[in-house]
Amino acid sequence: MVGTLEVQVVECFQVKSTGSLFSGNKLFVNVKLDGVEARSASLPEAAGGVRWDFSTQMVCPQHAANLELQLKREGLFSSHFVGGCSLPLQQISGTLEQEVPLWDGSRSEVGRLRICISKSGPKTGLMNLAGSQIVSGSDRPALTPAPTQSLAGGLVNRASVAAGSLGTVGSSLENYARSATTDLESRPAFARGSSQALANLAAAREDGSRPDAVRRANELLVEVDPFDASREEHRQKLAQAVERLRHASNADLSGPLGQQTLSSCDARIEILFNDAMQHRNEKDAHGALWLAGRLPSPEDAEVTLQLRLRQKWDQHSSKEALQRASDLLPAAAAGGLELEDFMDALDLAEFHSLRSQQGSASAAVEKLLKALEKPLFGTVQQLLRDNPDKAEAIFGTLGARRTEALGLQSLQQQLLREKGLQLLKAALLPSPGQIGFPELRRRKLRHAILTARGALDDPMTRVALHSMMQEVGPSCFAHSTESSVWFLRALIELLPEEQVHPSVRRCLQERPADQMVAILTQSKELLAEINRELPDGLLPDEWQQLRQEVRQALARGNEAELKTACQKLIDSPAGVFYQRDVQQVVAKLRSAFRLPPSWSVESMVRGSDVKLLAKNEVTDSRLLKLFDELLRSTALPHVRTRDRRGLPPRNYRAVRAVQIMNAPTWSSYLQRRDHVLQQCMKVKARSDAGFWRDRLNGELMTEQILADRMEEVWLFHGTSHAAAEGITSDDFDMTRANPSGLFGAGVYFAESVSKADEYVKGKVVGGVELFPLLLCRVCLGYVYYCDERRPSARALEEHCLLEDWHSVLGDRKKTSNTFREFIIYDNLQAFPAYIIYYAREY
Repeated sequence: MVGTLEVQVVECFQVKSTGSLFSGNKLFVNVKLDGVEARSASLPEAAGGVRWDFSTQMVCPQHAANLELQLKREGLFSSHFVGGCSLPLQQISGTLEQEVPLWDGSRSEVGRLRICISKSGPKTGLMNLAGSQIVSGSDRPALTPAPTQSLAGGLVNRASVAAGSLGTVGSSLENYARSATTDLESRPAFARGSSQALANLAAAREDGSRPDAVRRANELLVEVDPFDASREEHRQKLAQAVERLRHASNADLSGPLGQQTLSSCDARIEILFNDAMQHRNEKDAHGALWLAGRLPSPEDAEVTLQLRLRQKWDQHSSKEALQRASDLLPAAAAGGLELEDFMDALDLAEFHSLRSQQGSASAAVEKLLKALEKPLFGTVQQLLRDNPDKAEAIFGTLGARRTEALGLQSLQQQLLREKGLQLLKAALLPSPGQIGFPELRRRKLRHAILTARGALDDPMTRVALHSMMQEVGPSCFAHSTESSVWFLRALIELLPEEQVHPSVRRCLQERPADQMVAILTQSKELLAEINRELPDGLLPDEWQQLRQEVRQALARGNEAELKTACQKLIDSPAGVFYQRDVQQVVAKLRSAFRLPPSWSVESMVRGSDVKLLAKNEVTDSRLLKLFDELLRSTALPHVRTRDRRGLPPRNYRAVRAVQIMNAPTWSSYLQRRDHVLQQCMKVKARSDAGFWRDRLNGELMTEQILADRMEEVWLFHGTSHAAAEGITSDDFDMTRANPSGLFGAGVYFAESVSKADEYVKGKVVGGVELFPLLLCRVCLGYVYYCDERRPSARALEEHCLLEDWHSVLGDRKKTSNTFREFIIYDNLQAFPAYIIYYAREY
């Protein structure tokens, strides 16, 4: 059965924005039945929604399955899908009013649509039984007799015939459908060409083309035959015909009538273009070009009508521009606006000639420039003497290419030289009452340098510049440090190095020593902005002698000599100017002593006259906090120290710290550490966490900042302020080792601050008593574990000095419930890295 379906779209809302710059504010809604569009409508979007009020009615066959609703948004180039939904028709009966969600391609809800749907059964009245096939019995309405072959199709009036008495279809409405007895030529225009029913030739096909497009275009062209380009009515009908053809299918355009119509449009557009060219009407010519671009053309066409007309237009424009340049030639030789118009005409001629692809205008342009060359040369030569600004304006009009073609480069170089030198002299010479070198003068000088640089390829310019600088230099040096610095910058930017120092060195030497150093220092900083350096010839002889000593020490490779030579260079003002030499020394010393990357070699060079040593205050708050946490975490209750009241310290607080950078001690420590590691590998000594737990009575308390346990550990050594300075400046003195110590004559270390605190001596600093504590890198190597209450000190010494062990762990924690102690018998196995100054908290 065939029924009807009426869909009314009321409103859409909560529509998400695309966020695209190319999206418009107009929304479209399309209503489709099984993919076939029934109707669409659009309205401007406001606040995320649109309110429609339209409905569409469509035939609903029995086999129809789904009603589809789609929402699109207008874009700059095309519309964009926003969202849609599909409703099964079997779920719709009678009238349904509801709100449905809209989904995008990723199944996300992008808005909602309010609709009203009404579905009804078949109606009586006229019915078009025509079609591409005979209606089957199951789809035929009631009371319809079975069709026969003679029933070719057409309209049946079901309203006026009683049930069962339809009679023959041919006796009702006239049927122009195809049949054996129908004369096709006698059928009216509204009959479909290959179907058996009425045709709506104004309606668009599925591909968007219109069946009557070619016929209507041809009718419009017939109305303006013969074509008169001067009549507005004819031009309008031609434009309408072109637009009609744009709606024709490729098949229609390929037919005889389509080809005839295209050819007729082609000829009329060309007539319109030629008429515009004849009357010099650029607007109408461009209109014809636009119309030619609208006219459909085969995809494989190599030369379109628009391209052919455009080439014709460019050829005409090129000839016109050459003629205009020829007319302007006599006046252009005097310069001024006529020269500018002349050059514009030449550029236009070359541009259109290139686009026309019908030959080049180069020969004609070259001929016109040749005719202009001699008179313009004389004009510019005269202007250089009388009015340089006007001569400069002429070169600006010509540009580099035309200046070269006219042979005016020598005059341009002369202009740049004279103007650049004039600007430089005006910017550099101090004016009466000038203080320093103000910002305005700096800008003028930068501009003058750029101008003069353009003429430096000319040898005469360099000679004149050198002479001018010699003239201006003494005034700048006599005026102020700032004027001297900017003079040096201009000189070094513009002249080769060999021409700089002879004209400046004498002026520098006449300045007081402190002013000379200030001029050189500020000049170095200013030149760094343009990646330039001061020439060596400007620096004093004594500075160059210091540099020579450094280079000789580098060549010999003696570290002590290197340190001494570098220290002398760094301590003098010359160190700032010879940073490359200083960095070479730094790299050499760092490599020779295997210094850590974080150590400042320059501060070590300055730190001591005797050795490469520096003691720098720790300013990193994170490191100080780590030291404080280390002291607090290693404090234990077994404390022997007491205050005057007999109370033990409750805790310890790190106040300040000093980093030790001692190159000789560090180098000796590394050599001994490497040797210890090799011996540990031979005896397969263990240093893993399990070994410390099982064999050495627990891991180290300082483990939070440990490196490799075998390579080195961090341990404390308590001492006095004077001893801390001495140990960090030299090394642990083994002659001071106490032979009567419990574990022999060695250097004793502790993992707990409470144990190390037993050996410190304080000093009041700023009202607070501070105690020094050395935090050391210690290479324990192969550890001998001793848990005897009264061990043999000599035996322990022999284990480490004559046998395979390198250190002793005296476990007083096990034997006396106090602390573990760590003893080495070679002072090279420890490096004092920091002095931590701490206070006791009671």
